[in-house]
Amino acid sequence: MADTGESLAAKRYAQAAFELAGSDLAGWQRAIDEIAEFMGDDSVRTVLENSRVPQDAKMRLVGAALAELPALPLNLGRLLVRKSRTGLAPEIAEQFRLLVAAREGVRKARATTAVPLTTAEQESLAQRLQDSTGHPVELETDVDPELLGGVVVQIGDRLIDASVRGRLQSLRKSLV
Repeated sequence: MADTGESLAAKRYAQAAFELAGSDLAGWQRAIDEIAEFMGDDSVRTVLENSRVPQDAKMRLVGAALAELPALPLNLGRLLVRKSRTGLAPEIAEQFRLLVAAREGVRKARATTAVPLTTAEQESLAQRLQDSTGHPVELETDVDPELLGGVVVQIGDRLIDASVRGRLQSLRKSLV
């Protein structure tokens, strides 16, 4: 992840794009994802971040590669080139996605388990989280064998530790 200053900049670009998008959030999301994919490509990034390549050549490259985009999202791509912020494109896309999810009431959750969850277990956990929060939940999963068993779920700033490791630590604290 980018440092704090770059994260803040990515959030600001994403917020500005979100406000420009109006009711066309899906169209803007597709366009921003395309910009992020293009600018995140290793060979493209090498050219765009090279100070020896003239800016007009970078602008022509972006204009040609992203010519199918609507005018306003294409202008975002050009602005990133002008401001030498093309490296932020992937994070801008992620921040935009978070803004769209928040508008739609979707909560992002990360579940960490000792072993990989099956699709059915993921769906069941997502449904239980949706029932407890009252909002649709987009679930991402990680595996950490040190948990021993159970699950640790992070939703926003809320942490639910139902892991064996967490229970053992709690038991240890109560005994001490």
